[in-house]
Order: sequence, then C-alpha cells, then structure tokens
Amino acid sequence: MNLSQNLNVQLSQKLVLSHEMLQSLELIQLPVLELKEKIEQEAIENPALEIVEKEDSEKEYSQKEKDLDDEIFDERDRYYCDVNNNTYSSCRSSNADDDDSKRMFLEGAVSLKEGLHDKLKWQLHLSEMTDEQKEIGETIISYIDTNGFFKEDLMAIFPDNTDEALEVLENIQMFDPPGVASADVREALLYQLESISEDEVNETAYEIVRDYFHLVLERKDVQLARVMGISIDEVKKAFVYLAQFELYPGRAYDNSADNYIVPDAVVYMKDGEINVEINNEVLPELKVSEYMEKIAKAAKGKHAKDEKNRFVIEKVASAKKFIEIIRNRNNSLFKVILAIVQAQKEFFRRGSKYLVPLIMKDIAEEVGLAESTISRLTSSKYIQTEWGIHELKYFFTNAIKKKDGNVQSSESVREMIKEIIEENKGEKISDQKIADILQIRGIRIARRTVAKYRNILNILPSAKRNI
Repeated sequence: MNLSQNLNVQLSQKLVLSHEMLQSLELIQLPVLELKEKIEQEAIENPALEIVEKEDSEKEYSQKEKDLDDEIFDERDRYYCDVNNNTYSSCRSSNADDDDSKRMFLEGAVSLKEGLHDKLKWQLHLSEMTDEQKEIGETIISYIDTNGFFKEDLMAIFPDNTDEALEVLENIQMFDPPGVASADVREALLYQLESISEDEVNETAYEIVRDYFHLVLERKDVQLARVMGISIDEVKKAFVYLAQFELYPGRAYDNSADNYIVPDAVVYMKDGEINVEINNEVLPELKVSEYMEKIAKAAKGKHAKDEKNRFVIEKVASAKKFIEIIRNRNNSLFKVILAIVQAQKEFFRRGSKYLVPLIMKDIAEEVGLAESTISRLTSSKYIQTEWGIHELKYFFTNAIKKKDGNVQSSESVREMIKEIIEENKGEKISDQKIADILQIRGIRIARRTVAKYRNILNILPSAKRNI
C-alpha cells in the first residue's frame, strides 16, 4: 500500500456578514412603528443604551410604563389601515387571511370581542353583593379605563359612602382578568404575583416590583443589580419571569378603533415649493449611558479586565454601533425620499395621473446605494401626500410606450382609465372603447391590459357597472 501526501491550494469566495451588517439589514427595512419597538427592545437588553425622555413631566411616568410594556411584551391583534390609489380605505389585521379581510371590508362586517366593562358587570351581577353595592360597582366599573386601571379618587366620586365604595372596589379587584381595577402597572403586577402560590413566585422579581419598580421604569439595570446585590444576569432572568404577566389587564378586551399607518415622511406644497419632512416624532432619541461609558473608558486602560469590565465595554460598543446604524438608516431613507420626490415632482404638484416611469436602479444611482438596499429601504415605508398616503414602492412604475416614442407610467394610465369611465357614466363604456380613447390620446395598449388595470382599480366590467 502506497501512502502519499499532497498539498492543494484552492481559491474560493465566501460572503461573511458581521453581526452589525445583519443588524443594519434588519433595521433598514422596518417601518417606523416596528423600528420604534426594536429600539425600545434594544434599550431593555442593553443597559448602556438609553432613551432620552421628552420634557413632559406630566406624562413621564405613564410613558415609561408604555415603553416597558412595548419592550417586554409583543403587541397583540395589531391592525393597520392603508389608502390605495385614493379610491378607498382598506383595513385588515396583519395576520388575517387576505380574502377574508377583503370580504369583511366589502360587507362592512365587524367582529367585536367581549368588552372589559361587559365582562366586569357580568361578574358583578353574579356576586353576592347587595343591590346598593352593585350600583356602586357599576359606577366604579364605568371609570375603569381601557388598560384595566382605576385611577380615580373614591372620595371624590362617593363622598358620602367612601368606605363602602372601597369595599366594593376591593371585591372588583378580585375579578377576572387578574390585576383589573389596580391603580397602575406596579399594582397590577403585585396583585398577580401575590395571587399565585408561593412556590411559583420568583422572589427576586417580586422584590424588584415591590421595592425597586422606579429603577425598572428608568432602565437602570446596573444600579438595580448593585442595590439588590445580584448580577445583571439575575436581573434579566427576573424580567423574563415578569414577561408572563400582563402589565395592562384590560388590553386583551380592548375594542378600540384600528391603528393607522404612521407615515415615515410628509410631502406638501407651500408657496409653490415641494417640502419634505421626515417624521421624527415617533422614534425615540438615543444616547449612550454616561455612567457606563465612564466605566468603559476606565476599564480600557487596565491590562487585566475582569468579567464585569468586559461586559461594560462590550455593551457600550454595541450601543454606539446601534445608534450609528439608526442614524445611517434615517439619513439613507431621507436621501431616497428626496430622490423619489425629485423624480416624481409632477405627481406631488398635480396628482397620480402625472406619475412618470421610475425604477429602483435610477434611485440607486442617484443616491449611491445598491439596488437591493433601495428595495429594503422602500419596503413597508409610507409617505403622506396631498393625494393620499402611499407606500414608497408605489412611485416605482412600469413604462408604457406612446405613439410619439415617449413613455407613460402605468399608474398614470390607470388614472386616465378611471377618468374616462367617470366621464362616461351615462353609458356602459367597454374595455375596447377605453383602449380606443387611449389610442387617440397617444397611448397604445391592448383591451386585455385595460381590463387588467380596471381590475386593479376595483372597477366592475361594463356589463355589471351601474347595476
């Protein structure tokens, strides 16, 4: 048996994406509301990343409660509404089947869950309270807000029988859902923790809610770990444990109206000029914790770094990179929107009929980004215009060649078809007739293309129109 050794050199190419690059690719395609959630989630996971609070002392506490809820819990039953082609407003659940949603929209059907007040009143009337107490209970229930909180002053509502009203309130607080009629998030969590058996309670989590909840709201994880004499990992485990409880007991029974799309930018005319404003109100302002950065700077000068110092250095570096990624994402989005507005300026002046053919490659060359990056940046991003709210991808349209050799955008042709049908309401104008009119106007398209565009506009065929 012959043994031999050979040394072979082989060249190969591999695409290796760093964590920062993967994070950047993820963030640039998020719409503004989802980006806000991602930022808040990052802030709760990284103690070196801080959200700059707005100067509104009256709303500070409730806003922090909301931030905490958004960071720990996933949003449920999220809805959005959109306006397409200025013809109708469509609303649908983000996880609903498209056909079911369309049918519900057309039929005007509304499916409501059981309301919180109805559920509480049902339990009230099943209780063994007296008629007078039930009457007090109905009044108390009417003051419970959609989050499930009772924040009113009992003495102001029931000046003559405050003690009895307090007894009724305490009975209502034992109703389902757990934590209902509490004064705030802390009380709701405490009630839920105290309602389960002792062997199921995480003592660290309970102590955090009972004694140090203000540090949780202010996201001072390091200080929280220090004053409790525990590690950062134990703090995180306590947060994971608390995530199983409901911060807002009434949220699951909320029948409030659907949430609407928040546009990433607003484009409007002023003094004959087109103005572009990026929506910066929704996204929180970020900064690196001065305290953590100070520790990191001191630790970098040491030759031997312990585990705590390495943790702080890593988190400060991660916070800086995250802030830079957000800044680059916002700057790139602004450049893309400006380029689109410049390319489609006649649309913003005169409406959908004046859209011109535009492809992503044109915008990519204009702003100096890859075409794939433009695709991600324009995905699920919306701008508000004087002609409705439109997704950024709405402005990328195919070209239709005219008789004179020039081109017309497919979107503007659809608008022309809609105009022709509206101008001929007295007669059931056929698709072929529409194609003939368009040909007179210099636009040559087939009858089947007219039918396709008419379907996109949700306009019935001539035989079924005006029935």
